[in-house]
Amino acid sequence: MIEPAAQRSFGGNMKRDGHTHNFRLLLALAILTPLLVSMAVVGVATLYLGQLSVGELTRTIVQQTVARVGAQMKQLQDIAQDQNRLNLKVMASQPPRAGDFKRLAAALTPSFEVNEELDGIYYAVEATGEFFSLLRETNKVVNLQERTLDQDGQRHRRLFRWNETGWQFEREFPWDNYDPRKRPFYQTAKTARSTIWTPTYEFWKDHPGERQITGVTCATPVYDDAGQLQGVWGVDLDTLSLCDYLAVVNPEVPGYPFIVEEKTDGTRRVIAHPDRNMVIDARTGMLFRDANEIHDEAVKAFLRQIPGRFAAHAGRVAPHAGPLMLAELAPSSVAARTKTLEFTDRGTNYLGGCFVTGRNNHLLIGMVLDKNEVMGRVKQNATWFFATFVVVLGASVIGIFWFARRASRPLVELQREAHAVGRLELAPSDPPLSHIREIRELGHAMALMKTNLRSFRKYVPADLVGDLVRSGREAVLGGERISATIYFSDIAGFTPVAEQLRPEEIVEHLGVYLQAMSDGVAQHGGTVDKYIGDAVMAFWNAPRPNPAHAADACRAALANQRQLDRLNEQWRAAGKPVFHTRIGLHTGPVVVGNIGSEHRMNYTVIGDSVNLASRLENLNKIYGTRILISETTRAAAGAAISARPVDRASVKGKTIAVTVYELLCEAEAETPEQAELKHQTEEAFTHYQRGDYAAAAAAYRDLLKRRPADGVAAALLKRCENPTANPPVPSATSTHVP
Repeated sequence: MIEPAAQRSFGGNMKRDGHTHNFRLLLALAILTPLLVSMAVVGVATLYLGQLSVGELTRTIVQQTVARVGAQMKQLQDIAQDQNRLNLKVMASQPPRAGDFKRLAAALTPSFEVNEELDGIYYAVEATGEFFSLLRETNKVVNLQERTLDQDGQRHRRLFRWNETGWQFEREFPWDNYDPRKRPFYQTAKTARSTIWTPTYEFWKDHPGERQITGVTCATPVYDDAGQLQGVWGVDLDTLSLCDYLAVVNPEVPGYPFIVEEKTDGTRRVIAHPDRNMVIDARTGMLFRDANEIHDEAVKAFLRQIPGRFAAHAGRVAPHAGPLMLAELAPSSVAARTKTLEFTDRGTNYLGGCFVTGRNNHLLIGMVLDKNEVMGRVKQNATWFFATFVVVLGASVIGIFWFARRASRPLVELQREAHAVGRLELAPSDPPLSHIREIRELGHAMALMKTNLRSFRKYVPADLVGDLVRSGREAVLGGERISATIYFSDIAGFTPVAEQLRPEEIVEHLGVYLQAMSDGVAQHGGTVDKYIGDAVMAFWNAPRPNPAHAADACRAALANQRQLDRLNEQWRAAGKPVFHTRIGLHTGPVVVGNIGSEHRMNYTVIGDSVNLASRLENLNKIYGTRILISETTRAAAGAAISARPVDRASVKGKTIAVTVYELLCEAEAETPEQAELKHQTEEAFTHYQRGDYAAAAAAYRDLLKRRPADGVAAALLKRCENPTANPPVPSATSTHVP
């Protein structure tokens, strides 16, 4: 054991050794400081100038991207307006009637198939509300839907499909009360008396359960020579198509554009986004009406940077007359009007750009970029610089400390060995290799010390020695009173067995047995106290407290009997003698501690409970049992075990008889046969305790019929049949009392 003074000296050496290593580290840092400072200055300057350059380039990218989106939006609107002009030409001089719908639809189908951006083309008649529309089922399939009025005043709603030769009737739908003259596109065109673009609105759903589509319409009113309104042509652009347009805008740019519409009441609505799921309510399938409802937090944060009305941010360029149409500006003009701003949201830094257009400046084309993505190349270069710096610095540090580490490695290994010895980890190991004589001799001395300690450890409980070593205290005489479970085992008929073998064979054979029994005790938390010839004494709940000491002792006894059965099978096969052991367990008060003299002591337990455990072991021969436990052990083990009552036995040193139980098995391992045996024995023993010997004898006879070899039933039946001649078992003697 290490004395306190030695511990203080050892700790002081560790501190001095730590200061030495810290000095080497500081020396290395002093040598590397000029290199570190110069590389840091160059790196910071490079990063700063790179960020400035990339920032300017990013603003240019934002302006160009917004200009490109504006140009593409203008192209998309031009397609819709050209389609309306084509509609007027195909119509010729006469406004179409219901009978002309199929002819006009056939003439418009080729251009509709080509212009995949258009969602629908339709015409509504002012006088009757009759209506036809070309609708896109797929890029290659076009449907014609008619709403007509016959001579009887009945309204019809029919669907036709184009099959390259004409219109093929598909089906007729119930009338859905659709009146195009009440729809926003018709009302707006009728009021304006010219081609207009509507604000975004929800299109009519042709079928129940169909997803709601939001979009805008390019509407053109048709007048006759007298100036009377005949009807309105319409071309639809849905916002999902705008989203698809934005999704393919210059995908190499790390940011993305979007379009926001401002209503006359000041509310804002995001009408186009590269990711359509950002602007569509998953519950309703509709475009969010309020910009604050969309899922893109970056866009919402961007819009918070644009307070008030869009018109206040429109710049000096005059707005265009069309509500949705962009001002016909060159990309360079759009770029000149673009405003850029920086903002932070949820810890992410963004760069944004926008310009405002449309009638009354109610449209905003915006773009946001994650600055971390934009600055990725600069940061990547900085990362490479710092990685190179770290590699150079690390190589220098490794070179400086390589020799010191190589020289000190044997001392580190010896330090680990010393700590392991302090924890009583005494596994054999080779001494560390070193060319220094003193270190090599110290290693051999450490190995010799471990060998001696391994030998010493075999004479005393390992847990006790471990606790003493860890506490740094010296073992002294003394004890304390605790409740413990005492274990005694003895080999039945050991003397005749020993006479069959030579002394060397006896020692070897008995050593295998005692090793197996000791392992079973240790595996269940017990402490082997001593070997008394072929007997084993052990106890639980010391030196370490164990609240379940009675249950663990019972488990150890059962495990040892099972292990002995396995050993006996091996010994029979090898022609060697077999052992049959008896075990007694008792739980009660004892004094545990170091007993003996100042020069030689033994860690053991003493007290009447020890004697009772020894005598219970001896009672096994009377009842033909293998494990007997006292009533206090049975109560302390509780539901963890299964046991049956044996007898009320009077043992030497006790004035009151104690109930003795046979330990059958662990509770969870109880078989139906064992449960039946326990139940029958308990029933018979209850009669016996009441003095109803006739009922008890009948119960024990019934038990013997089923189990003729049951020694407990045989012994108790004999006593019940002649209670006067066979009084309770007399006190048993034992030779195993410590």
